[in-house]
Amino acid sequence: MVMLQRVGLAAVAGTALLLAACAGQDTPSTPGAAPATTAAVKPAASPTAPKVTLPDRYDPKRNPAADLKTALALARADGKAVLIDFGADWCPDCHVLHELFQSAETRPLLERNYHLLAVDVGEFDHNLKFAGKYLNLNRSGIPALVVLTPEGKVQVATNDGSFANARSMDSKQVNAFLTKWAPKH
Repeated sequence: MVMLQRVGLAAVAGTALLLAACAGQDTPSTPGAAPATTAAVKPAASPTAPKVTLPDRYDPKRNPAADLKTALALARADGKAVLIDFGADWCPDCHVLHELFQSAETRPLLERNYHLLAVDVGEFDHNLKFAGKYLNLNRSGIPALVVLTPEGKVQVATNDGSFANARSMDSKQVNAFLTKWAPKH
């Protein structure tokens, strides 16, 4: 009976870790369970380094100018590009693109080459002045992507609406875009 309870507890802990990893959340702890090691678990930040969090979901409370300043500082330090994703939570195509960004096929490419910054545009009534510096939302629709160099120079802006129908896209199409505009290391 004790052996079954321990195995059951370990199975519950393993399932919780898997679900948390798939959802992109921190892993929960279960009393008595052995720590698990998975590739999806993010390493703990060092106690001396401040935790830098850029929004990868559309949060209307965020300040995109401050977030961009942080993203550019990170990019200058490591040579990655900055990928700005303009969208909104009500937008089905924006949700699909986010899921593609989180997919096993795309996430490593994204993490290796970019600092992702999601900017909420509401119902085309939020952060429009900020968005207008980089693209024309009337032409692009949402989601719309902009790639910046670490110095802040625009490499590409999807003013052609190429991501506005993201629900019809797959990881290969997203990866082709990310690969084309990735920094040459």
